Parts: sequence; C-alpha cells; structure tokens
Amino acid sequence: MIECITTGELNTNSYIISNEKKECILIDPGLGYKDAAKYIKDHYIPKAIFITHAHIDHMDGIEYFMDLPIYIHKLDSNSLYDSYSSLYDMFGRVCPFSIGDLNVHLLNDLDEIELIGYKFKILHTKGHTKGSICINFLNYVFSGDTLFMGSCGRTDFPTGSYTDILKSLNRMINYYQEDFIVYPGHGPKTTIKNEKLHNPYIRG
Repeated sequence: MIECITTGELNTNSYIISNEKKECILIDPGLGYKDAAKYIKDHYIPKAIFITHAHIDHMDGIEYFMDLPIYIHKLDSNSLYDSYSSLYDMFGRVCPFSIGDLNVHLLNDLDEIELIGYKFKILHTKGHTKGSICINFLNYVFSGDTLFMGSCGRTDFPTGSYTDILKSLNRMINYYQEDFIVYPGHGPKTTIKNEKLHNPYIRG
C-alpha cells in the first residue's frame, strides 16, 4: 500500500500509495528520479501526484509524469515555475516547467481529495515554505519537510518562517492522533506520539 523510494543527492523520500488494482498516487517525486519513474511505470498505474512543497528535491521527477494531475497548495503553486523559490538556482539549474506545461490542481487547508479509492486530507503547515502541506490518509501522515524524526525543516529558504513552522508543528500534534505514523520528506518514519514526547521543536 505504501512504498518509499529515496533518491537524489539530498536523499529525498518519495512515496507510492497504491490500491489492489495497482493504481497509485505519487508523493514528492524528486531529484534523480529516472530509474524510480521507470520502476513505477513498470509496476503501477500512476494516477496523480501530490507535492508537499515546491522545492527541486520534491518535484523534479514530475518531468517523467507530465500527463498526471499535480496537487499542490495554492501558496506554493507559482514556485513550480520559479527557479529561485524552488531552489533550482541553488543547484545551478533552471526550473524545467512553464505555466501551461502542468495540469495543476490547487489545494487549500483542510481540503479532502478522493483518489484511487482513498480519501486524502490536507493540512496547511507553512514554515518550510509558505505553501507546505501534510497529506493524511487512514492513519498515515506524509509531512514533507515540515516534520522529521526529532527535528523539523529549515526555514532559511525563500518564503520560510521559523515562527510559522513552530506553529505548524504544534498544530500537527494537536490535529493528528498519537498513533498516526509520519512519513517525512527525509529520514526515517516516526509517530505523532514519539515527536510529541521527544521532538525539541515541539516541546520547546
């Protein structure tokens, strides 16, 4: 049902959520995604992509799935085409997407999207970027670069805010149940309870 693929020089986690028909949703296809894209197309039927935030290491792999609908928060949508805010500049590259290239669906806080038989719930968790989101289905949360095991995302990139990410972290632990499993954009999975007890950015 959930498969994690880690790619690129930043070791970004992308996720495949599939049903019994092998239809799947992708979350954050990132850098170095050529082999991953081939694997996905050989084993699954991709239906849509969620982007937790518009940084190069979470969205570059879109190029292999240009026909799929892209779901992204409305406040990060312009970064899909902007080399500065998406950090393509930082990697010495130019953002490969232009307006009109992508089938973009804009998300808002607390939206619910039904795809491949699952209901995905969106929580706006600004801080790493102004349009960062967490995506929840069943008892799983995909936190992008908002929440990591024992840590949180950087806030020194364009549109980042340390004050906002602290608010978002506390919103998360109050919104989600303690037994929910968190799949972050980098590093190992964790639980809401574990972060509530041990994450210094939440305790502090």
